[in-house]
Amino acid sequence: MTIEEMQSVWSEMTKKLETQEHLTNKLIMDMTKEKFKNKISRIARYESAGAIICFIMAVLIILNINKLDTWYFLTSGLIISAYLIIIPLIVLKYIKNMKTIDLVNNTYKESLVEFARRRKQFLFWQRLVIVSNFFLMIFILPVSSKLLKGKDLFTEGGNVWLYYIFVMLVFLIPFSIWGYRSYKRMTASAEILLHDLQS
Repeated sequence: MTIEEMQSVWSEMTKKLETQEHLTNKLIMDMTKEKFKNKISRIARYESAGAIICFIMAVLIILNINKLDTWYFLTSGLIISAYLIIIPLIVLKYIKNMKTIDLVNNTYKESLVEFARRRKQFLFWQRLVIVSNFFLMIFILPVSSKLLKGKDLFTEGGNVWLYYIFVMLVFLIPFSIWGYRSYKRMTASAEILLHDLQS
C-alpha cells in the first residue's frame, strides 16, 4: 500500500469518525432536549389535574349560587369562583412558557437565561399562590359550610372557626411546602439538563 493510498484511507476513516461523532452529539442533544420537555410536562400534568379540580369546584359553587343568600356569602362565592378559575390558568401559562423555550434556534446561553427567567416567574407565582391560599381558606370555609351543611359560620357562636382553620392549616401548610419544594427540585433538574447541553 502506497503512502497516497494510506492517506486516502486515513482521510476517509477520519470523515466517517467525524460524521459518527456529529450524529452522536446530535442524538445526545435530542435526548437531553426530550428529557427537559418531559420534566416540564410532569409539572404540567400535576398542575392540569389541580386546575381541573379547581374548575369543577368553581362550577359547583356557581351552580349553587342561589344557596348563598346573603351579600357576604355571595361575595365570598364569587371571589372563590374567580380565584379557582383565574389562578390555575395563570400558573398553566407560566408552565407553558417554560416548556416552549426554543432550544433548537436559541443559543445555549439564550436558552439558559430564558429558562432561568421563566423558572423564576413560575416559582414566584407558586409562592404567591401558597400565600393567597391562606386567604382563600378564610373565604372558602363559610361558603363550603353554607353549601354543604346550610350553616352560617358568621352567625354561629363558639370556636367553630378555630376548629375549621386548624384542620385546614394542618393539611394546607405541609402540602404547600411539599409541593413548592417538589416544583423547585423539578425545575432545577430541568435547568441542569440545559447546562448539560453546553458540554
